Amino acid sequence: MRRHIKTISFFLALLVALIPLASCSSDTSKVRINAQEQVTIISMSWWGNDARHIYTLEGLSLFQERNPDIMVNHSYGVWNGYEKRYLMQMQSHNNCDVMQVNYSWLSQYSPDGLGYYDLNSLAEYIDLSQFSQDDLATGMRNGHLNALPIAYNTVCLFYNSDMFEQYGLDIPKTWDDLFTAADVMSKDDICVLGMINKHLFLLLNAWFEQSSGRTLFDLDGNYIGTEEDIKLILEFYKQLTDRKVVMPLYSFQVSDFEDMRVAGTACWASDSIRYCQPAIDNGMNVVIGDYLRVSTDDYSDWYIKPATMFAISIDTDHPEECARLVDYLLNDPDFAVMQGTEKGIPVSASSRQALLENGQLAGIEYMAGEFITDNRSNMNLINPMLEDSEVIDTFKSISDKYIYEETTLDEAARELNSALRAIG
Repeated sequence: MRRHIKTISFFLALLVALIPLASCSSDTSKVRINAQEQVTIISMSWWGNDARHIYTLEGLSLFQERNPDIMVNHSYGVWNGYEKRYLMQMQSHNNCDVMQVNYSWLSQYSPDGLGYYDLNSLAEYIDLSQFSQDDLATGMRNGHLNALPIAYNTVCLFYNSDMFEQYGLDIPKTWDDLFTAADVMSKDDICVLGMINKHLFLLLNAWFEQSSGRTLFDLDGNYIGTEEDIKLILEFYKQLTDRKVVMPLYSFQVSDFEDMRVAGTACWASDSIRYCQPAIDNGMNVVIGDYLRVSTDDYSDWYIKPATMFAISIDTDHPEECARLVDYLLNDPDFAVMQGTEKGIPVSASSRQALLENGQLAGIEYMAGEFITDNRSNMNLINPMLEDSEVIDTFKSISDKYIYEETTLDEAARELNSALRAIG
């Protein structure tokens, strides 16, 4: 395994050395390669792990072989710090021609629909028929098709069913079931769930919306919560930690699920392999639990979002060439096989069919994708403010003071309510 990791790292280092990372301000003019041919240079950006970088670079090489009139410069990295760099690039109109984007960025950078290129005008080069009208609607802003979804995502609850069986417990269906499980498992210093800050915030929001019938943000992203709403959320959060339903954020590591320090975990469906595969490889039976409800008769909506999307810069000088690349990345069967389900189950019908024929629709990530499909009718598109980094970071920094008894409930609620109002 270590040798494999070293091989990947060496391969990436070699690629970086041979093909320098392009800044998004790369020259996009046409350059003459020989007397007969001109090549248009466009740029592309994305974020992800080593595996994503490798197959994307391989895919771009194949694209350029098939399209010798196009050369693709690229800029990529891990998620940490990527969003801040992207913000600077968007503000300076220095972004890449083709971009992997977050769903929430459409509202942030293109509220009027004019922040990205309208892909409807490029339908001659992008096969939009591979997407349903609901799929296309996720990228629409003010009548402009700003982006196309690669796959869908939602927070899934994964459980080690062997542990629940060992303790004589059923997989939780309601919030009360979580506390019932915690009362039993905590005697052995086991928490029911472990997760990171963003997933915890979304979990708390789901409970709040179900319990109160209210939302913290309206459809325009304005904060409409109250101090009393925040008190409810903070009190419930403290119950979750005090009764060992949820492992403290500062303690949780992804490996805790594999090591059985937690009996379950919450994460994006697209992260299911990272969170769950080690436990599966160790012989554990990992299952996807139902969305938690206030009661078994409750069918309150949970949220879904495009996992990631592709968009084209409004400032590009070469929309046709960019559109050809986007069509390849989304709809080409060969690239779909390279990508597999690393970004989730493809939305594009042609890409999904290619994976089916190649036997790649299997495993925990496919199970998560099927879970999304089966529950799609009971899910709404997520309000982008619920995954806004400033909102989530603010919630953590202030709620920590209350959870760890550095301030009172009233003081924390007052401070957090004021801070969220200033953001939204």
